[in-house]
Amino acid sequence: MDWATTINLGGFGDAAEMEWQTVKSWESFTDFFEGAIHVDAVTYCESPELLLDLFEKEEAKLETMDVLVGNREEYQSSVDDATIARQLERHYREDSLIVRLKNRKVVHSKLYRIVKPDEEVVLIAGSANLSYNSWKNQTNSVVVFNTSVGSQLDERFLEWIEDHRDSYANEIFMENLAEELEQLDDEEEKERRIELWIDNRDTQLSEQGEIHSSIGEELDDLGDKVDKVVGVSDDVDEADEVVTVEHVEAGETDGEETVSGEDGSSGETPEGVTAAKTPEYSITLPTQGFETDGYLDQMETDLKRRGADVGTDAITTPVEGYTNYLETRYDVPKMWVDTEAGRVHLQHGEHHRILTAEEEADPEVLNAALANIEEYVETVDKWGETNNPQAVMAHMYEAILYGLWAPFVNLYARQFYGDVTLDNALQYLYVFGESDAGKDKFTEFLLRLISDDFVRGGADADNVGKNQIRSLRNIDTVFPYVVSDISKQKIERVDTLRNFWQDSWNPGDEVSYPSIIFTSNDSRPNDWFRNRSKMLHFDVAFPSNPEDEGFYKAQEDLNEILDEQNPIFSYVSRRILEEEMYLDAGGTVEDVRRVFREFYDRAGRKEPDYFPVEPANRKYNIGKRKWRQASKRGDVSFERREDHLIAEFDLEPHELYSYRKTLPTKMRPEKSGRNIIVKNPEDFGEWLDIDELTKREESGTGFLSRLFR
Repeated sequence: MDWATTINLGGFGDAAEMEWQTVKSWESFTDFFEGAIHVDAVTYCESPELLLDLFEKEEAKLETMDVLVGNREEYQSSVDDATIARQLERHYREDSLIVRLKNRKVVHSKLYRIVKPDEEVVLIAGSANLSYNSWKNQTNSVVVFNTSVGSQLDERFLEWIEDHRDSYANEIFMENLAEELEQLDDEEEKERRIELWIDNRDTQLSEQGEIHSSIGEELDDLGDKVDKVVGVSDDVDEADEVVTVEHVEAGETDGEETVSGEDGSSGETPEGVTAAKTPEYSITLPTQGFETDGYLDQMETDLKRRGADVGTDAITTPVEGYTNYLETRYDVPKMWVDTEAGRVHLQHGEHHRILTAEEEADPEVLNAALANIEEYVETVDKWGETNNPQAVMAHMYEAILYGLWAPFVNLYARQFYGDVTLDNALQYLYVFGESDAGKDKFTEFLLRLISDDFVRGGADADNVGKNQIRSLRNIDTVFPYVVSDISKQKIERVDTLRNFWQDSWNPGDEVSYPSIIFTSNDSRPNDWFRNRSKMLHFDVAFPSNPEDEGFYKAQEDLNEILDEQNPIFSYVSRRILEEEMYLDAGGTVEDVRRVFREFYDRAGRKEPDYFPVEPANRKYNIGKRKWRQASKRGDVSFERREDHLIAEFDLEPHELYSYRKTLPTKMRPEKSGRNIIVKNPEDFGEWLDIDELTKREESGTGFLSRLFR
């Protein structure tokens, strides 16, 4: 140091001196640390190896150090040696070195509190970094305070540092690795975990899961950068220019939002337009440490066709190329939930969607959105043929509620984890009906609702098998996986569905699982699948042939309903995320049902009679109706034998399977010849609403009432 001045400070109640110093070299800067026994710091530091040097310097007395690193995004990547990783992990475990990593905000402050023997403390503020690279051809100016530990100046300076820690740091370096190693006894396995950690590999995930999780983190960053993007045309595919919403202060333009393009032009935000092309945005996937003949090789080939640059240590791919790969390979787009910002994001090809409304909807907007859903559901009454229109419309509405809940399934899984069986709590949706029951149009309507009209189709059942379902655990998306026209035989063969969640989902992993929706022409798969599913019956036939009466008018009417913009999901997602409904862990689809009832109230709109105030599959139970009709026709009679109920059918034995399958498994039904034995008669009586049936008997003392006394 070639210039310095010293000033005595008498205003802090304790002896203190202040110096201004110009520091020109790394050696002169580290002189401040000579003899230090403890260091608190907020600084730039490129490598944690440098921190180890301060402990191991000749005649070093340093015992503990607490550093907030304000600059590095991926601090772990600066460690490329297992010995260094071991030393860092040991220091963390012994509480001698705490390295705090910045949150999303870069911290440019440079603060050092250096404690020396005999209660001496040196406080430094200035431009000097704790980094070798910063001292090449650089000069730094610092203010140095010399005082004692516990002095007023020292306490205020430490409060300043602690404020930085509280505000700008949310992760402790080495914490995860130390926890992993603590659970291991085998030294060879510990070394393997350290090597994986150095390669920035998640040891809990499969290779496929690691890859997509890493890309997911890159896309999260994209979501942070895109505040909101809109198109200058109602058809964003025609929008060549990218525009962004500017939040104008109230009073300047009456508080309205404007849009400005690259040419500086501006105008009112186009109504209903919420997206535009994401320009020239690429993501980088580090590939070091992955298997040379594994999943990554297949992915590299596909991404290369889509414009990716495949290097020896990384793949750099346009966002559009990756999301196109995901949708082509797995029939599902990339969607994620940012709970911190309270937003749902969708990346579909080159388009980025923010699918959460910034403000509560006006009653008029809600009214129109609800009316659109009702118009769709009421096509059952208008164009369908059914004996149970009320039940079908309730089932259809219930299916829509499920679809609007589906993207939040992982948030609910976190609350259920460890307390209930996830596969029982996080049900699949299974919609069944005849081939002309409108199931394909239902999936289109639902997918358009939750994707802001971008996604219109799901997966072909021919492509679905164990491997495809297993892959859904690794691709890190919350967009529901929809399979059309699957046979119950195929579902029963995919045993991965038995424990889709329970076997592998973990709240600590960075990979989200999608919910799964099936449509089928078959009625009811095996018991194990029914126990894991919300079963809904579209018991209706729509005109499906040009020769059918009303075919063309029905098609025109339906397409007009489908093409109408409906922002309902943006308001559902806002409500669920803002109120953190998932933290209650007391429901799933019930939360969306409650939100919809509030929407009806806010819009001043009467709930339709068919709106499922309770789960439609419970109120309008198809099996219940089937048993009641059989009883009314005289096809079945009942006999009580001790603790069992015997249902004796006047039907062929093979016809009884459909009746047994309609009974909930808790009744423990068994088929025996022309009989079905119900081992839990009380539950059967409750399920069949015996009280209601006996009210219809003239005296209330008929056969059924006597049977269940």
